[in-house]
Amino acid sequence: MAPGPVTAAKAPARRVTAESLAKGQREISVSEFFVKNRHLLGFDNPSKALLTTIKEAVDNSLDACEEAGILPELHIEVHDLALEAMARDAELTKGEGRFLVVVQDNGPGIVKAQVPKIFGKLLYGSKFHR
Repeated sequence: MAPGPVTAAKAPARRVTAESLAKGQREISVSEFFVKNRHLLGFDNPSKALLTTIKEAVDNSLDACEEAGILPELHIEVHDLALEAMARDAELTKGEGRFLVVVQDNGPGIVKAQVPKIFGKLLYGSKFHR
């Protein structure tokens, strides 16, 4: 029987260390993460985006009220900006096809100093460059 092809021995795999992983990590803003991952977050089409927005607002309100031991009271308004512009006989511009969602509840609220941390927080990881 003839010998098979000669192959080179594989080099041992390099060991992954915390330091080597850290070199590939970077921070991104929440807005950049949303833009790059709309499909994962429920914002990949306009109808789904509106539904996801309302669902998240309701979920957040219910969670906060439950944590505070409050019976929730929610008021939600959805305004079709294009319809409102047509009702005023205004020309449709950038607002066409957009909605304004207003959510008000009786939850404990957010401390003013926490707003930037909650809504403008940076995310950190190694897969954000993709």
